[in-house]
Amino acid sequence: MDADDNNPETIDAILERVRTEVTQIEAQSEVAENRRLRRQDGLGTVPFVNEPDDSEVIPLGLPAYSIEDFAALDDDAFLRNAYRVVLGREMDGVGGAYYLPALRSGHIGVVRVLSALRRSQEGRERGVKIRWLMPAAILDRLAGLPVVGKFFAPFMQFIVRPTTNRRLSTVAIRHVELISAVNTSLSAIRKNQAHIDMRMDVTERDMDITAQDVAVARDYTQRTMEDAAKALSEIKATRQLIVEESLQLRRLIDEARAVLPEKPAIQGSVEALDDHALDSLYVAFENRFRGSTVEIGKRSERYLPIFKQTAPVAAGGVVLDIGCGRGEWLSLLRRNNIATRGIDLNVSMVAEARALGLDVLDGDAIAYLRSLPENSLAAVTGFHIVEHLAFKDLVTLFDEARRALMPGGIVLFETPNPENLVVGACTFNYDPTHNKPLPPDLLRFIAEARGYGETRIIRSEADCDLSQPETGFVPGEVNDWFRQPPDYAVYAQKPVDSGQN
Repeated sequence: MDADDNNPETIDAILERVRTEVTQIEAQSEVAENRRLRRQDGLGTVPFVNEPDDSEVIPLGLPAYSIEDFAALDDDAFLRNAYRVVLGREMDGVGGAYYLPALRSGHIGVVRVLSALRRSQEGRERGVKIRWLMPAAILDRLAGLPVVGKFFAPFMQFIVRPTTNRRLSTVAIRHVELISAVNTSLSAIRKNQAHIDMRMDVTERDMDITAQDVAVARDYTQRTMEDAAKALSEIKATRQLIVEESLQLRRLIDEARAVLPEKPAIQGSVEALDDHALDSLYVAFENRFRGSTVEIGKRSERYLPIFKQTAPVAAGGVVLDIGCGRGEWLSLLRRNNIATRGIDLNVSMVAEARALGLDVLDGDAIAYLRSLPENSLAAVTGFHIVEHLAFKDLVTLFDEARRALMPGGIVLFETPNPENLVVGACTFNYDPTHNKPLPPDLLRFIAEARGYGETRIIRSEADCDLSQPETGFVPGEVNDWFRQPPDYAVYAQKPVDSGQN
């Protein structure tokens, strides 16, 4: 009996938790309207910050302009007005991309930009007059010379006098960037506020429960808890009945063995009945500790490429799965159009596999292999079987499988991996029918010593690619012994040119 069966307060604890949740729902429904009113008086639509109006414009059509008219503007406004006045059009992307960074970095000045625009073909055709532009352009060139430039630089200060606007142009740029960042944040706040409003509306609708609804829910919960308590009581009674019937069956077997020692046929039937007395218990063990059929099927999918490229299997040969259990591997092969047959000693598992429409036999695998003709199977597989066998039976299994295999046929046996110390020291011992852990190199040695050709140890999915070398296991530190996969498989192929058994 499970530990939980001795705890009579489990159902009461569940009912108490349900009552607490119902009380919380009632309290939340009372404050829903207050929350809605608070929202209406909360954050409204947050207005965006308006950018400053820096659109200073130099009038068009004047008889002449001065350099100071342009120098008084910040870099961006200067470029836009220079294009409008000198070229008669708006600034293009090329001009902004080239001149604006150079102006801000100080590599060029107002005079050089105005001179370049005025000397362009568009500028010459438009013919706008800018006083002292030509002498200023000459001085600008001279001031840029390596040695003598320092003598001409002071003269440029008289022609182009910096203004407060230009000295503060960097601050203005940062101000505009800050405003843009603030507006971006406000936009995100608006979106989040709308999302929160929507979520709160949904929550309030879900919590709009009347007192009658709460009462109905409470009654339904109470009935459900009562039904659960009845079902739990029935499960306990059924479990106790199974235990009592198992004990009665054991007593009957013991009595039959004592009364009928002189009749071998009847004695054999009694022994067979005794052998299968725990089959149902082992099925329950597999369900708890091995995993569901879906989980085992998914773990086995990594081996499919090996069988699809094995010539006898691809030609339609039969794959025999010994210890087939509930038929997870057989079902996977059948879905991939591979011929299969299974065999298992556990009659309960055989019944489950046959219920799936699988070809499964009830009997001893080694005895069945001995009964088969030579070269009659394409492959022999076994999942978590070899660790149950004594050493002599293990060697016999490899021998009989090799005899029954077609040339080029394969065996694949998966087993718990003792290279993982948790498996070797703990979880391997969950199954009381296990004999002992089998290190990978031991199974490889047996396969090679009993006449198989190509062999490999499959620890990971990468090892299923037969064209690539094994990943192997070379521990560098103690923790590596805890990182190994919990299972591995030994793969071995009967030589294609094998002429002997």
